[in-house]
Amino acid sequence: MDAWADDEAESAPELRPTADMYRMVRARKKQRPAFLTLPRWATAGAAVAGLMVLAILYALLIHPSIRPDFPPGQQVALVGQREGFVAEKGVVVRGTAVPQGKGGRKGPIAFRQLVLHFQKQDSRFVEGVNLQALPDERIALTAADNYRLLLEPSADWPVYVFQLTSSNILVKLFPNEAYSAVRNPLRQGQTYYLPSEPNWFYLGQEQGQESLYVIASAEPMPDLEDLYARYSQAGDESREQELLSSLLEKLDAVREADGEGVAGWMLVFDHQ
Repeated sequence: MDAWADDEAESAPELRPTADMYRMVRARKKQRPAFLTLPRWATAGAAVAGLMVLAILYALLIHPSIRPDFPPGQQVALVGQREGFVAEKGVVVRGTAVPQGKGGRKGPIAFRQLVLHFQKQDSRFVEGVNLQALPDERIALTAADNYRLLLEPSADWPVYVFQLTSSNILVKLFPNEAYSAVRNPLRQGQTYYLPSEPNWFYLGQEQGQESLYVIASAEPMPDLEDLYARYSQAGDESREQELLSSLLEKLDAVREADGEGVAGWMLVFDHQ
């Protein structure tokens, strides 16, 4: 048996590759089409793109606290919205009550209630500020706090609400479908929240002074809406600032007007 195995081993062919075999393998590698390696790169690229899409969707849909809001016509909106905190019933309102038959400043009696509600994360209660009879002290809110407007008109009035943010950007809060599906005019005796329930507004991260404007008019104000539309679509920074100045002048003029068909209020608060 051993003799037979030795004889077979001696007669077996040489199994080591020859020089001709090496040349054949190299030639085949050179002839391999380049497109065969492309699927690997395409797969890697698709994986990277997929991760980027997931990151964007997470920021926009899953994690609202880092989501920027973009109301129609406004390139940058620093007023976000989210659901309010769980709080006990009841609202503690600052400011004196408006006597029956008298307005808070000049002009018509446009609202039975015009109150800014706000809730702090560490408080069990909702607080309020009466915009028709403002208290002496100024309120301060942070990005962790929530706020909203309660409006109960005493007549069928078109209403316009703007906020001048700490970044010197004017945001139209109403009418604006991004914050409420309600349209002008607001109806007498009905109670409205802005933004619509269960949402509340919250501030961005840049600190400073914020100004909230509420305008009520017996007739629509297309000139105000047109001026804001031109401001929001200006594109050029100098033109934008020019239109912003015109808007603020018009809002201030409405607040100071002593007419029977229009009235305005402004609340200034600190963004800490």
